[in-house]
Parts: sequence; C-alpha cells; structure tokens
Amino acid sequence: IRSCESNPKAMRVLVLAAVCVTLGSLTSGPDGEIHLPTGGDVWVLVIKNSKPSDSGIYVCEVNSNPIVRSFHKLSVLSRALLPPENSTDANLYQEQKETYAHSHNYTDCCMSHNVSQHCLGFCNIQSILEGNTGQDPENCEVDFPAIVRCMADGRNHVPCCIQENVPDICQDVCRGEYTVITDNIKTHFSCSAYTEQTLACIVEGIELLPSPPENVEVEAQSSTVLKVSWTLPVANTESITGYAVNVTSLRSFDAHLIDPSETVTTQATVTSHSVQVSVRFTENSTILNNLSPFTMYEVTVSALNIHGSSLPSYAVRSLTLTPGKMKPTAVAEAPRLPDIKTCCVNKGISHKTCLDKVCDPSSAMAAEIPDLMICAPWASETFTCLTNGLDHTPCCKARGLPDLCQQMCTGNVTSIDFKFFKCLRYMGEYTNCLLQGYGVLPSAPTKVHITNIDTDYAIIHWSLPKTLGDTVRSYNVNYRLMATYDNDYKSVSKVHPPYILEDLESNSDYEVYVDAVNVHGIGEPSSRVIFRTQSKLIEEKIIEAASYNVTACCVDADLSDVCLPLCSYDASMSDIKSLAGVCSGEFHKLLRCGAGGRNHGSCCARRGVPPTCLSLCSGVIVDSPLVTATSCVPFIGNIVQCFEEGTGLLPGPISELHAIAVTNNSVTLKWEPPADGTSNVTNYIVHYQRVDNTSIHETLLKLDNQMNVTDTTATITNLETGQTYNIFVVSKNMHGTSLPSSIIMINIAKSDLGQGVAAVTSHPHSLAVSSHSATWVTITWQPPEFSLPSEQITYKLYHKSTADEKFQIVETSVTSHMIENLNPNTQYIVYVTAVSKKGQSLPSETLIAWTDPAYPAFVEPPTVHPINLVMEGSSMTILCIAMGTPMPTISLYISGRLVRQETTRHMVTVVHNVTRDMDQISCYADNGYGTPMQASRKITISHVPHIQASGITMAALGDAVKLECRVDAHPEPKMMFWRDHSGRVPVIQGGKYDISMKPAKDEEDKYIMQLTITKISDMDEGDYFCHAENAFGSATQAVSVRIRNIAATHNVTQCCIEQNVTSTCMDACTFYLDIDAVIDKTECINDFDKLMKCAADGSDHRSCCAQWGVPRRCLDWCRGEPILNNKLCVLSYTKQIMSCFHEGRDRLPGPPQNIRVEVLNTHSVKILWDPPVKNPHTVEMYRVFWRQEGARVALKNDTMDNKLIISELKDGTTYECVIKAGNHLGTSTLTDPVKFTIGDKFITSAASMENDGSHAGVAVAVVLALLVVTAIVIGAVWFVRAKKMLGVKNSGGVAFENPSYLREVNMDHIQVPAGQSETAVSNGTANGIAVSATSGGQGWKQESLHVPAATEVNPTLYEELKLGQDGAGFKRLKP
Repeated sequence: IRSCESNPKAMRVLVLAAVCVTLGSLTSGPDGEIHLPTGGDVWVLVIKNSKPSDSGIYVCEVNSNPIVRSFHKLSVLSRALLPPENSTDANLYQEQKETYAHSHNYTDCCMSHNVSQHCLGFCNIQSILEGNTGQDPENCEVDFPAIVRCMADGRNHVPCCIQENVPDICQDVCRGEYTVITDNIKTHFSCSAYTEQTLACIVEGIELLPSPPENVEVEAQSSTVLKVSWTLPVANTESITGYAVNVTSLRSFDAHLIDPSETVTTQATVTSHSVQVSVRFTENSTILNNLSPFTMYEVTVSALNIHGSSLPSYAVRSLTLTPGKMKPTAVAEAPRLPDIKTCCVNKGISHKTCLDKVCDPSSAMAAEIPDLMICAPWASETFTCLTNGLDHTPCCKARGLPDLCQQMCTGNVTSIDFKFFKCLRYMGEYTNCLLQGYGVLPSAPTKVHITNIDTDYAIIHWSLPKTLGDTVRSYNVNYRLMATYDNDYKSVSKVHPPYILEDLESNSDYEVYVDAVNVHGIGEPSSRVIFRTQSKLIEEKIIEAASYNVTACCVDADLSDVCLPLCSYDASMSDIKSLAGVCSGEFHKLLRCGAGGRNHGSCCARRGVPPTCLSLCSGVIVDSPLVTATSCVPFIGNIVQCFEEGTGLLPGPISELHAIAVTNNSVTLKWEPPADGTSNVTNYIVHYQRVDNTSIHETLLKLDNQMNVTDTTATITNLETGQTYNIFVVSKNMHGTSLPSSIIMINIAKSDLGQGVAAVTSHPHSLAVSSHSATWVTITWQPPEFSLPSEQITYKLYHKSTADEKFQIVETSVTSHMIENLNPNTQYIVYVTAVSKKGQSLPSETLIAWTDPAYPAFVEPPTVHPINLVMEGSSMTILCIAMGTPMPTISLYISGRLVRQETTRHMVTVVHNVTRDMDQISCYADNGYGTPMQASRKITISHVPHIQASGITMAALGDAVKLECRVDAHPEPKMMFWRDHSGRVPVIQGGKYDISMKPAKDEEDKYIMQLTITKISDMDEGDYFCHAENAFGSATQAVSVRIRNIAATHNVTQCCIEQNVTSTCMDACTFYLDIDAVIDKTECINDFDKLMKCAADGSDHRSCCAQWGVPRRCLDWCRGEPILNNKLCVLSYTKQIMSCFHEGRDRLPGPPQNIRVEVLNTHSVKILWDPPVKNPHTVEMYRVFWRQEGARVALKNDTMDNKLIISELKDGTTYECVIKAGNHLGTSTLTDPVKFTIGDKFITSAASMENDGSHAGVAVAVVLALLVVTAIVIGAVWFVRAKKMLGVKNSGGVAFENPSYLREVNMDHIQVPAGQSETAVSNGTANGIAVSATSGGQGWKQESLHVPAATEVNPTLYEELKLGQDGAGFKRLKP
C-alpha cells in the first residue's frame, strides 16, 4: 500500500487500492517516535451518499514498527439488487503493485503450471464470480488441481472456511488442493453449496495472509538434533509475526541395520506423532532437539501473522544419525594444486584466456569452443602442463571419455582441430581426472550399503574415503532404475550419510553409487550397489488382511454375485449406474457392510451430509431406496469416505450378546468383543430401558440408561421386578462408538435361563404398500436397524383379512413381497418379523392394507400418431389406453395379427416399416372380470402407386385386344397409358383406343386401368405403359401386345381334305378352323371328329379343356381323338374346346418328327428324332416310351436332347417306341410307334408292319371286333334294364380310356440336367402302361389327361362294360 504523502509516520485510513479517503497525522517527538494521546484516539470514516461501487475492504493502518492494521469490509447493496458498477479505471490496476481482492488474478501462476489455454478463464476470481470463464467446468477438470493451487497462492484459508461452516470434506480448496472427479465413488461428493463461501475466504486471505517460507532445508546434526533453515516468504512479509515448524516422526529403524554385515532387514513402525515449534519472525532457522535416533522426520514450516497462517512449505524428510554419531563440523584443508599456470608461462603461453581458462584445472570445465580455437597454437604445451607429467588415461576411460578425448589425458596432443570440440562436454570429467591424478581429491567412499528397503524408499549408508576423507565437504548420491540400460543417472548433491532415497518404484531394481566432494572437486565413485524395492501388492495384501474386509462381509451377507463390484469403498460410479436397477433390492446389505457396524454419524455431520441422509451413515435406510437415492446420491462420496475412514478408527460391533442370569431386580450379560481386532476398544456402553406396549417397537441408538464397563460382562442392577427391558451393548474408543448389533428384550423375574437368552436383531420397520390392485398388494419394509453387518437375515410376512382368524405366513429373503390371490375391496392385516441364526425378532409395526375394488376392463379406441398421415415404409406410434381393476392385459392387433401384449394401463408401441396391409388396428383388454373389451380403428396408409400388369398379350391381326393393369394407391392416383415411356407419348381416347379407369369392385384403394385396342394391326404391336401417380410418388409398368405368328406348316384346309371331310362341311376349313360355320349343320356332326383332329394340330389341350369344365367324355377331342356319341359334346362344349385350341396353338408343341432307331449292339439302341414342326421353340422336354411288342407294361424316360440311348434290351426281341414333346403348359400327342428288333440290322415301321400282315389276319380281326361290339350292346341293354329294376342310380360321368397314363408323372415336375446330350437308360422306368394284346400300336394313343388322384374315383360297372377290356380298371373324375 503506497503512502498518501511524504510523511511515512502519518495515521491514515485507506481503501485497499491505496486510494486515500482521509488522512490525519500526529506529531512525533524528538526521538522520532509517534506519541499517541493517553487513552488513544477514535477515528471514524463516514461515507455519505454511499453507492454499490463503494463496496470493498477498508484498512485502518498505523505505520508504526511493526505496522498495525485493521480491516473493515463494506457491502453496499443496490436498491434494485443489481451488481455494483465497476467505475474504476482499468489502467489503475496496472500501476498498482497489488490488485483489488475481488480481482485476484493468478493467470501467470496458471500458465507456469501448464494450465490449458481454454481454461485460463478460471484463473481470475472475478471471472468465476461473474460466470464468464468461457468454458464448462467439466472440460477443465484435469487442470483444476493446478488452478486451485494457484488460487490459494500458498495461504491457509481453512480457518476462514471453518468459520463459514464449510465441511471438512470441502476444505481441500481452502488448502489449495483439489480432488479430481473420477469414476471412483469417493470423488463424488457435493460441495457446490459452499463455493461462494470458499471463494470469499480465498479473496480475503490473499490480501491478509502471508505466503509460505521458501528454501526449507533440514540437516541432521546428531542422533537427536536436526537443524531447519528457510528464507522469507514472497508475499506479506512485513506482516509476519512468527513461524511454526511442524516436525512429524514417520518411522524409526533398528540402529544395528547400518552394519553391512547384518542381514536382518526388519523395521519397526512407531505411532506417528507431530511436534510444532514456534520461532520468532526475526529468525530464519531453528534447532530441533530431543529427537529419536535413526528416525525419519518430515519437516514443514508455516508463516504466521495476526490473521492466520500460510500453508505449510513443501515437506522435507530427514533422518537423524545413529546413536553415538555426530556430523563432522571441521573440514581439513585439502592439498594444494600444482602450479600449472607457471608451467604454461614458462612454455611461452602468454594469452590471458589460455592462462585463465585452459591452464587452470579448476576453471577448465568452463572452457568453450572459442577458447579452444584461441589456444590451439599452444595445444601441445597446454596439455603437457595440465597432465603434469602423468598419464591419466585409466581414469578417463573409467569416466567414459571418447578415445579421441583420451589423447588430452596423456598430454600428447600435437594440435587441436574441430574434432576436439565434442570433448568440451567431458571437460568436467577430464578436470576431475586431472585433480585425481594430482592427488588432491578424496578417494571413493567406503562401506556403501543399503538398509530398510521399502516399497518407495531405501536408506543408503557409507563411510569416509580412505584418502583425504577429512577434506570431504559433502557427497553426491547417484542412482538409476535398471529396467533399461540406457537410463541416465539421477544425482542428489550435498548430502551426508545416512541418506533416504525416496520416490522409488515398487518391486524394481536400482543401481546406486556415492562420490565425495571437497574444495577441489568430485572424487572417485564408490562401488555400485544394486537393490530391489519391496512389492506394493504384497504390502497392500498385508494391510488388507489386517483391516476390515468389506467384500467378505458382503459375501457372508449373501449378496448376489452380480452386485459384488459395488461392495467396495473404491466402487466405480459407472458400475453403480449400470447395476442400480438390478441391485436396488440388496442396497441394505451393501449399506450395512459399508458401515461395518460402526456409527459414522459424527463424521458425516462434519462432512456436510444433510440430516435427511445421516441415517445412512449408521447403515439404516429410513425411506424407500428410490427416495433415498434421489436425495442422497450427491453425498455418496462424503458417506463412503466416512465409511473408509471409520474402519481404521471406530470400534467394530460386539457379537454373541447373551443374558446369562436374571433375578428379580438384575440381569447379567455377556458378549464377545469386536471380531475384526483392528480397533482399539477402550470400554463398552450398556444401554437399557424399560418398555411397554407403546415403546416396545421404538428403535433408538441411545436408551434412557447407560452403564460403562471395560470387560465383556456386565450386571445391571436396580431393575423393576416384573417389568420388560430392552438392552443392547456398543463398543467405544476415543474416536466414537459402534452400532448395536442385537437387542435383548427380557422380563425381570427370577428364572433359570439355562444356556442364556440370546440377543436377536431388531424388528423390521417402515412397512409400506408400494403398489396395489384388486387381487394383490406389494408390501415393502426396511431391514432391522440393529444387526451384524454380515448377518444373513430372512423374513416372515404374516397376513390375513379382517374376516380370517389365522395368519398366512410367507418366508422371503428380500425386503418386499407381493401378496397375490386376494379378494377385491378387502381389508388385510400385515406385519413382518426378521429371522437370523439367533432367533426371530419382534414383530414390526402392523399395517392395514386395502385391495382395490374390481372393475371390468375398458379400452379406448387406439390413438395413432401421426394422426392424419401414415406413410408406407415410415413409423407409427400406437397408444392403447385401458382402465379397470385389477390392471388389465392389453393386446395390440394389427390386421388381425397379435403384435404386442402387456399388463399395463398405457401401452405405447412404435411400429416401424409400416406396410399397406396394416390398416386395421385393434386394442383388446381383459382383466378377468366382466366381458373383455375390444376397440378398433381403421386407418388409411398413404403409399405410392403399385401396378400389376397383364404382361404379354398375343393376338392375331384384326383381333381386339384388352390390356389391363391393377393399381394399388392412396390417395387416388392420376392414371394414364403411355406408348413410349421415355418420350411420355400418351395413348389418347378415341378411334381404335378405348380407355377405362375405374375403382376395383369391393376393394378400397385399388383401381383397374383398361385399354381396348380394336382391329389390331402391325402398327399396334409393341409395349404400352400403365402409369399412375399421386402425391407420394409414381409407378410405371409395361404391358405388351404381340402379333401371333401363324405356323405356315399347318394348313387346316389340307388337313380336312386328308381326313375326307365332306364338301358341305369344308366351310369350316379356313386357315383357322371356323367351327361356327358348321355347328348348325346337322349333316356335319359326323365330321366333327375329323375337324377336331385338324384343329388340335397335334397338341394335347386336355389340361385347358378340363379347366374350362369340359367333361371327361369329351376330352379326347381336345387332343384330336374321336369320341363316341359326340352330339352332346358338339352342342355344349365345342366353343370351350375351340377356345383352348386358339389359346394353345402358339404355346403347345406338336409331336416330334422323323423318329429313327440306330442299333448300337445286341442290347442297346439309340432313338433319334427331329423337333416338332409346330412351335419347336416351346419344347422343354421329350418323353420316350418303349415296350416289348405285346407287353402290357411300358418303360419311359425324359430328356431335353433329341436323342436317347436305351440299354439292357433283350437280343432278338421286337420293341416298339413312341415319343411326345411337352412343356410346363402341356404336351403334344404321341407319335406313331416305331418297331425295332434287337439283333437285326434294320428297323421296321408300323405302316410296313401292317402292310406285311396277311389279309386273313385282318378278316379275323374284323370279325372279332364285330363280335365284341355286339356283345357290348347286348350287355348294355341288359344292364340298363337291370338297373331300372334294381333302382340303382347312375353316378354319371364317363371314364377315361387308358389307366396307365392317369398314373403317369407330369412332365413339368421332371428335371433333366442341362447340357445332357445322350442319356443311357437302364431298363427304363415301369409306369404300368396296360395295353391290350389285340390293340397293337393303337394302345399308345390312349394317353389320358394328368388329373390329381384326389379327384378320381373307380369306374362304375357300366363304364367297365362299355369300355371293354381296354378300359378295365380306369378311373373317372369325381362329379
């Protein structure tokens, strides 16, 4: 603070920034001293019209010696409660040596401690208070330790923080420390409520308190004396009134361990104790006496003034000497150096730099490159004088000088060039070798050895060097970690034995040596000593074994394995968050084991835990876990720190409490001491109190009467006879007490207790109904307050309705239970007891619980979001709301499919990827009472148009064609036909085009587009495009028209001529058979078989005819075969059959052509054929049949090629073969049979075989045929008459002819490998073809339509008679 005027001895009142407010002076006497009036003066500062800007700290100061000041803080509030205006000129701050307190700026300190640039906003108190640090505190968490250290600025603000009621856990900032928030639970404590008070203390302390002393040194003088020295603090030096030197003993060691011959490495740890020594402010050193020999001490120094103190200086550790040893106080004079300068002068060296730097061994290490360049002409003379006629090479090699530089050690240097410049870095070692050679340096220290090796330190001992040991002033200790060999040595200078080597890594190897230092330099190094530090893991296990094991407690308490990671004082917050839901039911076990049966209430109160959470510090949960977690999680770190701290300080709980004797006025108790054995129990407190029916359920930590005892037995006297007492015992020491572990309730009346009455846990408490319905109630409670932490506790829950007489009992191990199968609207009585291995506790308080009345389920119509626009492919949210008691089960159905089911009142379901068929949504609710209810809603799902087109339509020139597309879209699309998709050429209504757009019948959101083209021509052939478009998109689909290619190979007229159609019926034989021209001519009925043969054109259309409803008796026309009694077929089914002919003429193949047989050997032949003339491109497969002539069973095989090899035939046997072509739509008719004989070199066709037959045979066949026909007619007439007489009803229908082909597998189910050329068939495949022996080759022509077996029935007797032997066993279609 600057003086306001030249007179330094003036009394004045100043503001903090040295702005003079008022000034007064007193005259000084002849001696120059200020003479105050008797009784003193009272100076009053009056500030008129005060403003918020007048706020600040005012200092009343008397410039006496020492200076006396008083401080006065003024806060002027704005009427509008606005912050004070800052009207001070900023330039004034730069002119002042000190800043305003509220502008405490420590940015320079932060930068020197490498605080991140973006976090420097926290390096100004004003910025923190105004909230304009420019950064989220979480982003600067790593830098806060350095920021807080700079903020405190070495001052001890803790007294002020205590005065402001800042709890001790939050006082780390007041000491300049900061606990970084990590995942560890102990770092998560709440101090935000005390931030303002803490910053206010720091602001005030920066101006009032001194900084810590500097340069603290500790030197061991003897086995009981340490000397401590320091220098003045940097800040507020003039206000210092004294110093406090704090000395703390850390360890003491056995003195015999300094003897290297001893191998014992035990060490004793004494109880740490501290001593504080006060030193006057005029002193800067002190002597600490009466210390323990060979003991490690930690020394700190603090500066004091009238307002408080600084923080302690950095700690210095030192070791007192062993008994009988003293630090040498006198150092002998070292030998004189040889006169090297005179030698250089005598050799003609006259340059001053060469004489002062190079020719002086003590200054040679300061030589630089220019010095060597200047002295290069005298190199030989210089190094000859320096070596003094000795070869120092062995020393130089030992000290690591390069080979080139070793020339300087011999003195044989003729010249110096740039190569020697690298030797400058070794000039110190070179000089020491010279001095060693001169005999002026001490030799190596002796007896170097290590004792008291710990995990992070070791003690090094050594003795004086044998040579010039009395000239040694200090020693250097050099050490390195031996993990890698390229580690450099770390050096500690100016030390004396014994020396503590600190900050070592555990379980690591170190190498150490010592060298002595005298006035001339550093002597020879000692021998290297290698040692290994102890393992920290082993030490931690030893410490853990001797301390309270919280994990073992949780295991004993039967905590589930998944929750064990939480059972640690170092549990992580991430584990707590992830396991909170799973482990909430076992939180009471974690809390009990964490408290360890100790009463941590005082610690928690001291550390700022609010009263609502103090019960947790005793291991007791008062409220539900959810409420407890909500209010107490911010203080979880405070509580856990108290738990961990208390395990080493507070006594554990007693166990095995028994009442072993009782009289009419006394009771004798016995118990076991705490089991952990880690706490120093000084005494026990026996609590007892008389109870009645009202107070029996009270659980108090302190009863009306207490009795202190030191033994584990006690007798309580003067009790009232016949009264009931509650009794429990806690252990106690100087730090606090344990918690009660059990409680005895005993009636005072003389009786024989036998083995004694065991204390049991207290009763459960805080019963509550957590949830309820019409048929169930969930009861929760809190575990007993008094129990051993690791005790396994189960519970018995008693419940009954008010109408019942007996309680129902349920046993459980958790603190909640759902009582089910209850009656609605009924009152129930509930209480709980705790059961441990010592017995059952008293009942808890009684709870009266009502079940809800039962109401049938009621469900609201489903709500769908978005309300008006659900698009295909998007998501929709469906809300089903149901009422009713008990809670109903809601089921969500979408388009009749169950999507989700849950017992709740509000069920929200998000459906992704909505499709068009999800338009019907239903919510169904049922709770078992009344009638279930369903509410539905139909929604409209908007979607882009989807088009189904008719594909390719075949038509003949001049026909009318109808192209059709079905469109599915919402909203209704715009539809049109395009001729060219890329050019968007429309098809316009009119002329030969008729366009129809209409909604589909009985189907929503579906439309039919039809384009009718009349009198089609070549110009109309090609692709057309159905196009539909709405607000959500468009779709285009192609439909095509193709002109049917008329096979030039088939001429209907020629076929009619070949079939001998009568001339009057030739009108039907146009290019395509016109059956309408002759259907009304009765004379043409007999020619219909011939016309149908020409119209079938060699293809088998029976599959199509069957689909069109053509009866079985007419189906042979569909393959061009004649039928009996065709009049009914002509009248009823001619048009259907002709439609199939038109439909299949371009889709079905004709029969294969030109069948040939090549005999390969006596057992194999190759069958070859040509593709059909009709539609050869539609052939997908050929089926080949063969059999022995006259046989009833035929073999077959399929092939995609036009040849097939048949093997395993019999030599000399005649075979016949037929072939048909087919695809997935149907087949052709069979070819004419080809006969061949194995062993012959020729093939005989069917025609040639018939021509070669005798006329006699033909005649016989004709006669036989007539006889058969006659027999059939007679039999039929007889059967009809018999049927009428017997009254048998005809089942109707006409049987097919050939049963073998009914059982034939359809060709479109047969697959032949692609690329197969010639297929060798072994014996073929028997398919049961039955052919009459008299039918010859005509048996092949009776292949029937493939009909599923399920639609066939056996033929009637009439049908068998009518069909004769060839038709026997045939099946017919079901009517």
